[in-house]
Amino acid sequence: MITPQNATDIKVWQKLNPQLSISEGGSPDDGRCGGFDAGVLSDRFWDEGYFLIRDILPTDDLMKLRIGIEALVAGGLSPALIYLYDEAWDVFRRLRPLLTHFLGDRVALLPHFWAWHVDPRTDGSGWPPHRDYQGESVIGDDMLISLSLWVPLSNATPDNGCMHVLPRNFEKSYQTPVSEPSQVRLQDVRALPAKPGAVMGWRQDLYHWGGRASPHASEPRISLSLEFQNAAFDPLANELLALDNPPAFLQRLALIAAQFDKYRHMQSTDAKTLNWAQEVINACSALATK
Repeated sequence: MITPQNATDIKVWQKLNPQLSISEGGSPDDGRCGGFDAGVLSDRFWDEGYFLIRDILPTDDLMKLRIGIEALVAGGLSPALIYLYDEAWDVFRRLRPLLTHFLGDRVALLPHFWAWHVDPRTDGSGWPPHRDYQGESVIGDDMLISLSLWVPLSNATPDNGCMHVLPRNFEKSYQTPVSEPSQVRLQDVRALPAKPGAVMGWRQDLYHWGGRASPHASEPRISLSLEFQNAAFDPLANELLALDNPPAFLQRLALIAAQFDKYRHMQSTDAKTLNWAQEVINACSALATK
């Protein structure tokens, strides 16, 4: 059992997932990432508010992360703890060409991230309809301030709760921006199934959500998400992180623990887990001041 007291022991996490690594500042980035058609991608992004590239990431490394999340969940732990491992950060570091295409050369990580294990056996679902950021995330029609990326580690299908979006070109025809799911015309909804190796990105003002898994689905929907901003603009969070130098172990642990309270309105989290997370934050703080 991983308690707040032994959670700060790096060896505990290395033993849980020996196929993954934890190093101070992350592992060297080997840069393996597929290409993409920037023109086609931009056209769709600025019209509909999102893009989906079907084959850009190496699936062998993604499988290691899937196994890692399955081990966490089997141990009664949140899949978000996968961000303790270098490989979770490396997924997004490999996508630097994609990020710089949309955000420019000064890309920073926002301390907003999560991972999902949507289990068909437990009536699992993704997050409800929302926008990632309520403030200004775009200037005009071609200047992006912030961007969300989402990566499937298993097959994401309508059966197991794949992502759904309300394309912006459809929402523009509404009299007012959508504020409640009931305002969405169902025929405007687009389901976005995807397989490991894909990456999806969207403007942070795009209305989107994860579906509910059918009990007849053959596998869980397992995925990662992380948010980014153009650091040339004022920070959208109290602390921005460096894309090329992920946080060291204790900082990662404290950051992950902080996500539980931050996303409690989106992710059902019991009091025991919230208390565990706060104790972990306290333990990390105590060690940092020694």
